[in-house]
Amino acid sequence: MTIKRVRVEDLRAGMYVHDLNCGWLQHGFLRPQFLIKHTGQIQKMRDQGMNAIYIDTDRGEDVSGAPTQAEVEKGLAQQLKHSATGGAALAPARVSQKEESAAAKRVLGEATDVMAGLLQDVRLGKQVDIAQAGPLVKDINASVLRNPGALLSLCRIKEADTYTFQHSVSICALLVSFTHAMGMDSATVHEAGLGGLLHDVGKMKVPSEILNKPGRLTEEEFNVMKSHASWSQELLSGVPGISEMVIQIAGEHHEKMGGGGYPRGIAGPEISQIGRMAAIVDVYDALTSNRVYHKGMEPSEVLKKLLEWSGSHLDGELVQQFIRTLGIYPVGSLVRLSGDRLAVVVEQGEDLLRPTVRVVFDASRKIRLHPRDLDLAQSTEQIVDYENPAEWGLDTASFL
Repeated sequence: MTIKRVRVEDLRAGMYVHDLNCGWLQHGFLRPQFLIKHTGQIQKMRDQGMNAIYIDTDRGEDVSGAPTQAEVEKGLAQQLKHSATGGAALAPARVSQKEESAAAKRVLGEATDVMAGLLQDVRLGKQVDIAQAGPLVKDINASVLRNPGALLSLCRIKEADTYTFQHSVSICALLVSFTHAMGMDSATVHEAGLGGLLHDVGKMKVPSEILNKPGRLTEEEFNVMKSHASWSQELLSGVPGISEMVIQIAGEHHEKMGGGGYPRGIAGPEISQIGRMAAIVDVYDALTSNRVYHKGMEPSEVLKKLLEWSGSHLDGELVQQFIRTLGIYPVGSLVRLSGDRLAVVVEQGEDLLRPTVRVVFDASRKIRLHPRDLDLAQSTEQIVDYENPAEWGLDTASFL
């Protein structure tokens, strides 16, 4: 099987779509893999802002000169490592991951509970209560300032029945971290966090059978789901004290740099900076989270996808800054060391290629080790690559 990445403008009938290369959202196609039979299917991809997709040349027509998936992967891996040259964008943690872990778990639990109540009130027709949301942002910001990795690593763990609430808390924590990394002032950080919490309030107007459907949406259902961004803007615009930044985050986090996003289909500089930042964190959280219809990807793998989608969907310069915010191997990632041991990343340092890790497994002997921390900045060992914990039967969260 030969998989190639092909620009949408080079597609033609007879090619077999292997991957629509837009795993962060529903796309309205009945199946993710299919034979292109007519130009209407290609136009639909253009209308949705798709820039490049992957084809299977064994099941359909080929495109001469198009790069293979392996070639694309190799290039993205090199780009990701190059992103480390700028160093960490966030200030060093004030307390250790171990010290902050319990507090971060409490903050996450309380925030999820409050957001569940707040969003359920919106579903019942009540106005958004920002008096409840404001204190949550302060607690999340305080945890991020103490140690950002502790809370962000916990945010990856979501339950199916509370996903919408947990996703809102995750976007808040990610935007708070991102705005700190961008050097924004405390008032802007707070408004960005508030926007993260409230960015999906419009989903409360989406029928539950569509919002919680355990599978791909039909084109009609997809169009209903897309309306949530407009509904979020509408709901927030009527709330006293809501800033323009909060409304921009809600209304622009599904817009694309190359156009074709929703709800307005704006592009490039028409999208506010905070809207472009929100799009990046929304994609990141969606892809790293387990859903009924989607297995969460490893953080480093998702960072490579952000690089691939830079320009067509995401702001490339902001993607680079986001990578420097989280690290090449974000906290909670499983990595293979040069000594053939597996370790969980627990702290970021100035050198993003040499974080502090917790060594937990001997890959050559296939045995668990007594966990011990290793600062790679002070070691001759180095990270070879990231690993999929499921393939080793390891739960990385249990080591944090």
